[in-house]
Amino acid sequence: MIPLASLVGAALALNEQTATSPLRPCRDVVVAVFDTTVTWPSADSLVQFQIGRPGPEYPADLRSARNGRVVARFVVDTNGRVVKGSAMIVSESHRGFGRSVCQFLAQAQLKSPVVNGRKLTVEVSAAPFTFQYGSRD
Repeated sequence: MIPLASLVGAALALNEQTATSPLRPCRDVVVAVFDTTVTWPSADSLVQFQIGRPGPEYPADLRSARNGRVVARFVVDTNGRVVKGSAMIVSESHRGFGRSVCQFLAQAQLKSPVVNGRKLTVEVSAAPFTFQYGSRD
């Protein structure tokens, strides 16, 4: 069991990091306790873990931009839901693409990671999302 003082210290460190970090929260920042951290290899693999819904919507007002990229960090609980307040935009080519990813993550139903038959709560440290509109030239 993790001592309470360690959790409080980690929460304070997170708050300090958030204040000086280039990360942009999708909503209010919360402290989430998770079992492990994983890096998603691609947005395609993230969406394939999504149950019955498409990925983020391409913002209508950015169709002239043709393409964009967002990298997000978030925590997935044992039910496959993104923990409310845990989603952060690490980088975004345009704020509109970041908003679309935030909206997607707020509604996403993912498959919970399972290790040795046990569902885990995990932090996804870098999930890339690529937006492409129209033909690939």
